Order: sequence, then structure tokens, then C-alpha cells
Amino acid sequence: MRTLSARILLGFAALTLTFGAITGNIVTNQHTLERWVGLVRQGYVPLALLSKNLERRSEDLKGYLYESFDKEPSVPAATANLKAARQRRDKELAAIQSTLVDLGKIIDLDSKQFEYIRRSIERLQTGVDALKPRYDTIDQALARGEPLTSDVINTNVAPLRDGERRLWNQTTDLAKFLESRVGERLEKLEENEHRSRLITIYLGLTAVLLGLMVTIWVVITLRPLRRLRDAARRVAAGDYGSRIEEKGPSEVRDLARELNSMARAVEERERELVRSERLAAVGKMAAMITHEVRNPLSSIGLNTELLEDEVGDNDEARKLVRAIHHEVDRLTQITEEYLSFARLPKPKTAPEAINTLVGDLAGFVRGDLGAKQVKLEVDLAPGDPIGLVDAAQIRQCLINLVRNATEAVSGKGGGAVTLRTKRMGDRIIIEVEDDGSGIAPDVLPRLFDPFFSTKDGGNGLGLALTQQIVKDHGGDLAVQSTLGKGTTFTVSVPAKPA
Repeated sequence: MRTLSARILLGFAALTLTFGAITGNIVTNQHTLERWVGLVRQGYVPLALLSKNLERRSEDLKGYLYESFDKEPSVPAATANLKAARQRRDKELAAIQSTLVDLGKIIDLDSKQFEYIRRSIERLQTGVDALKPRYDTIDQALARGEPLTSDVINTNVAPLRDGERRLWNQTTDLAKFLESRVGERLEKLEENEHRSRLITIYLGLTAVLLGLMVTIWVVITLRPLRRLRDAARRVAAGDYGSRIEEKGPSEVRDLARELNSMARAVEERERELVRSERLAAVGKMAAMITHEVRNPLSSIGLNTELLEDEVGDNDEARKLVRAIHHEVDRLTQITEEYLSFARLPKPKTAPEAINTLVGDLAGFVRGDLGAKQVKLEVDLAPGDPIGLVDAAQIRQCLINLVRNATEAVSGKGGGAVTLRTKRMGDRIIIEVEDDGSGIAPDVLPRLFDPFFSTKDGGNGLGLALTQQIVKDHGGDLAVQSTLGKGTTFTVSVPAKPA
């Protein structure tokens, strides 16, 4: 659930499951309704109609038994009507039996209720079969043309009347039972239809609410993309320092991280471009100033020496002349620095033993550091790694860094400067570390800018020149500093391929 795609997929999966549940509920209820409708239409309703017919036929037959033999027991027409009524009753009974058998083949009948119906019909058939011999006796007498005697009537008609009355009662009970079943089933159909409609409405409302929630959730989930868009617009407008919070789904975090990396890279390239343009301008200006100032300075210096010879023993005049000569020398040194900056040649790289280069440098500056109460420590990598460098230019870089470190340590009242080398992959690292007063965080970003200096009287070209030399080697110069604890400058240059 940490990815944007997973969140959106989960939302639509929930919607799909909800609509699937609604569809499943509708299909299930429809199937139940169809089964109950089939049971009522093909089962209870036909049986109820047939049982009603059977009830009427039984009632007709019972009426003939009571009326015919009381009025004209010997009239053949009366007995013929009795026989026809009995046949109609038997036909209805046979029809209801056949219908029950056919229903058992096409629908799944309710075992308990239909078992009761089967037993009721079986009892009716048993009762009809029990009365059949008495009907046969009357039919046989009439067939022989014999009059129905009182003995025959008393022996057969009275039991027939009792038997048909019981059968009529049974058919009435069966008809009422089936009629009540039809009513119950219709009520259940109505209840189920009502319940199905309510469930469908509730599930539909749930789906609508869930859809709204998923929509709101997706909108909220996609909101970080707007922040990414706004940040990209700011970067495109030139605000390279703009950054975006790296939070949200994993895709958004990755995009934010890449956007921040792009902004940092563009900002660095922009800074490097500005710096390069500034260095180029400084180089041109330095060449012009040096060209225009060197000759007048040389003339002033020569005339100052001549003037010093002319003043003789005048001590005050000699002091003034020496002060002028000192300032001329300082200006000459500054112009030489500008000239070296303007004429900085491309490095002529060659395989050089870095430990040897650093060791020679340490021996050269150790005495000067000792005189300033600064201890020099050297920590060289094993194996004396070989780098592709211009030894003279790298030596000049390291001298600048060691001098800066010495000034930081001596300004604190003493301490140590450490020169360290190590091999890291295809790079060789040279570190100049001091335990001086450190550099303020607000100064670090401008440390390598030309003409920026924290020293009184500094011209701000030393570190700019050092960084340019390292970059011309295809390397990098970085700085880490903690205020009050010290500073480490790290020079990274290419190593000789194995």
C-alpha cells in the first residue's frame, strides 16, 4: 500500500468487489424468486385447483347419494347420474395423482409439505378403493335389472354415505391446505421481493458512497503530483534552490527525489557556469591590469632604489623610501598572482606517485609550520598509489591548502595539520585536515568564489585557483568544516588505470 498504483488499484478493486456483491445478490435473489414462482405456478396452484375440483366432485357425489336413493332408488336414471358423478370424482382424483407425479419430475418439491399431500391423496385413494365394492354391488344389481331392495340399500348406501362424507371432508381439508400454502408462498414471494429490493438499494448506496470515497482518496493520493508540477515549474523558471518534500507514495517519493537531484545538478551547473564566466572575466581583467601596472611598478621600484641612495643618512627619509619600496613589492606580488591566474596552463598529466609527492611537500613545509607552533602529521596510503596528475600544479594546490590550514591553526594558538592519502576505486584522495577554528556555515558556499576572502588583505584567488586546477585534472575539491573543531579539504584526482 506504499505505492500510488497499489492505492488506486485497491480503490477500484473495492468498487469491483462491491458491484460484484450487488450483482451476486441480485442473481441469487432472482434465482430464489424464480424457484419459488415455479414452485407456486407449477406445484401449489395446479394442485390447489385440482383439489378444489376434487372437493366439488366429492360434494356432488355425496349429494347424489343422499338425494337419489331417498326419492327414487329404483330409477335407473338416478343411479346413472350417481355413477357419472362417481366417475367424475375418480377422474379428478386420478388427475391430481398424475399431476403430483409429474411435478416431482420437473421441480424440487418441499419434502415435508408434499409428503403430507401425498399421504392425503393416498388416504383418499384408499377410501375410494374401500367404497368400490359397495358401488359394484349396486351397479351389478342394476345391470341384472333387479330392483334395489331395502336390504341392499341399507347394507350399501348408508356406508357409502358415511364413506363419501369422510372423503369429502378429506378433500375439503386438502383444498384448504393447498389454498393456504399458495397464500403463504405468495406472501413469502412478496417478502423476498421486498427484501431483495431493500438489499439492492442498500448495496447500491454503499457502492455510490464507496465510489465517492475512492474518488476523494485518489484525488488526495494524486495531490503530491501537483506539488511536483509546481516544483518543476519553479526550477524551469530559474529557482534552482527550490526543493520538494520527499514523502508520499513510493512513486511520488522517487519523483521528488529525482526532481531534487535534478535541481541540485542544475544549480551546481549554473553555479559552475557563473563561476567559469567570472573566472574568465577575472582572467581577462587580471591580464589587462597586470599589463598596465607591471611596467609602472617596475619604474617606481627602480626610482625608489635610486632615491634611497640619494637621501644619504637622513633616517626619516630612508624609512619613507623603504615603505614605498615594500608596498611596490607587495603590488608586484599581487600582479604576479593575477598574471598566474590569467595564464593558468592546462595540466600536463602523467603517472605520479602520490605518496612521494605528498611526502616531499611535507618535508618542504615542515620547518615553516614548526616555526608557527603547528605540528605536521602525515598519514600515507599503503602501496604508494599512482595518479594521473600534473605534479607541479597539484603541489601548488596542496601548498595553498596547507598554508590556509596553518593560518587557521596558528590563529587558534597552535595545533596540528594532517596530510592524508588513500585509494578509493578509480580515484586517489588527498586530505588536508586541521584542528583550527573551523569555517562558519554561511561562508562555506562562497568559499571558492573569486575575490571572496575572510582574511584581512586577502585577494580571494587562492582557493578559486586551487579548485580550478583540480577540476582541470578531472577531479574535485570538497570541504567539510565544524565551527570550533576544524576543517578538512579533500582533493580527488584520477588514479592510473590498472
